Amino acid sequence: MRKNYRVYHSSWVKWIHTGIPDDIGIIRNEMRNLAERNGHCAKCTALSGCYFYNEDILKCPPCPLHPNCHCYKINIDYSNDIVAYCDILKFTKYIFSDQYLVNGKKNLFENLGFTISNSEYLKKEYERQAKLKYETGNYVLDKLDRYGQRINITIEFPRSNKENITFVSGWMVYPNGYIVCITPLG
Repeated sequence: MRKNYRVYHSSWVKWIHTGIPDDIGIIRNEMRNLAERNGHCAKCTALSGCYFYNEDILKCPPCPLHPNCHCYKINIDYSNDIVAYCDILKFTKYIFSDQYLVNGKKNLFENLGFTISNSEYLKKEYERQAKLKYETGNYVLDKLDRYGQRINITIEFPRSNKENITFVSGWMVYPNGYIVCITPLG
């Protein structure tokens, strides 16, 4: 029987935008559209419910975000139910696609010994590393716009007799500890 242990991270906060329901079931686009129709800031709405490491300015957007901001942050403890999701299509239809040969990503991965047949492994490894690094605050804020807060997470792969190779991957932060890979190689 697996026990559900709660881990307290005193340095973690949850972003709250007053007037926006804190419900993961509400689709983000619907939240943004509702907020904009009601005069709420789309950036703040996109942040509502998201978790951030609050000990470093590079890990958490400033609050308030703008004059007359209706946002605040609350300290949280969260379970180990953080989810990092990377769609396998990021590899099968993007990295290893012949359509994108110009960007050199396919050649880079193939030179490291990966092929399209390794897509499932790459997906799982990206998710594993991103989850661990997000939980430990090992990420950097990137662009924030009406679609949400992006973060960069470094993914590492060992190389035989050489230093690890690292990739900066791009992720979108969603409410309640859910992050989604938007680009495996930025």
